[in-house]
Amino acid sequence: MELDTVDRHRDAFYRLLGSDATDEMLEEHGEAANEIVDLCLTRGSRTSQRFMLDNGYNGWRSRDEITSWSGADAADGGRYTALPDDFLKAYGNERMSALRKANGDQWGRQVEPNEAHLKGNYYYIRGDELWLARAAVVPTTLYLEYHYTHPKWENLADGAIDFPIDARWLIIAEGANAGKDENWIPAGIEMEAKITRALASARDQARAVARPTKAPRKMKAPRRVGNHW
Repeated sequence: MELDTVDRHRDAFYRLLGSDATDEMLEEHGEAANEIVDLCLTRGSRTSQRFMLDNGYNGWRSRDEITSWSGADAADGGRYTALPDDFLKAYGNERMSALRKANGDQWGRQVEPNEAHLKGNYYYIRGDELWLARAAVVPTTLYLEYHYTHPKWENLADGAIDFPIDARWLIIAEGANAGKDENWIPAGIEMEAKITRALASARDQARAVARPTKAPRKMKAPRRVGNHW
């Protein structure tokens, strides 16, 4: 059976936990039908996205146009703008900038928030904001390239499930793992062990899906900067 509909994801979640939608505990505090399972699937899908991205997957790409900045160097130590509402992770690192000019060229270099004392064309992410270092000279328009979060499962249409179909069991297992300490889930060591086994198996399968080619994952040497002479 393919996990190609929202209801099939819900059914698989209930099967893993030995429960069903008629469990009175699911509406003990006035929750709507499927509200709890959809919450778990939302948490599971976003945890699964991070796992896939960490293992080489290159999906969920988006670009946000930045035309204005708030703050000032003197008053705030730099300028900033809010990250997109669906921001999950920047498509960049200290080697490859996530900020692009209109012609596609990279702009600036990513640094850590604790390097906010730097001056020049640097940027960093702090909380839910994108910050420019002091004295940064930016073009009129910049674009932030990033990975976006999976939509919430509440009222999600079947065609809006945005995840590789062969790795979707990871959503189920991660969702169960996220909610395993809630009172409505059958307790006990056996259930915890079952979830752990399901999660390990789903991660193995998803890890294989995340790599789109046969090329082995490469470990890049750390960036080095000379400080002699």
